Amino acid sequence: MFLLSFTQWVQATGWATELRGSWYVYPVVLTLHLVFISIFGGMIFLSNLRLLGLGLRRYSISDVIGQLRWPKRLTFLGVLTCGALLASSKAEEYYYNVFFWSKMSLLALIVIHGLVFRRSVYYNTAALDKAPRIPGVAKVAAALSLLLWTGVVICGRGIGYIEPPVEKLHAEGKWTASHTVVCCGSVQITRCRRCAAM
Repeated sequence: MFLLSFTQWVQATGWATELRGSWYVYPVVLTLHLVFISIFGGMIFLSNLRLLGLGLRRYSISDVIGQLRWPKRLTFLGVLTCGALLASSKAEEYYYNVFFWSKMSLLALIVIHGLVFRRSVYYNTAALDKAPRIPGVAKVAAALSLLLWTGVVICGRGIGYIEPPVEKLHAEGKWTASHTVVCCGSVQITRCRRCAAM
């Protein structure tokens, strides 16, 4: 129950409530999140196409992977930052969302994927360029990467289509259903200034 209590606390914090109810900040953060995902996803796609030998053949694997490494890191930082802000604003609702937990599980698998193929593929690009053919391990890494990231995008899109169980929100923590109100289209502890003015 600690995790549930923690998500209730995060969602009830002042800054999470303000973000959730803001006319401008929430849409801006959401838009930036999608922009970062688009840019990052494009670079992931290009990198994996090169590892599979299906695109950018005019460029060496070292050039493609090396030149996109830092841009990918920076845009992924933007994805994580905006994603954390969005998740915190509806933390308890996401606690009950199967797509959210599926997305988190896939991200954990991506971390494991990166560690497994770090030496043999992603930091071994010079050897891959010297090989007469792209080694199978590189193609496996690229295919798994595309599969995992596609899953992340699908689950991320699915999050918005799962309605939280209203009867459970705040029912097992400090707050009870009698303390909740409808705010910004979901059940909250207090109304934000925007909804209170309506």
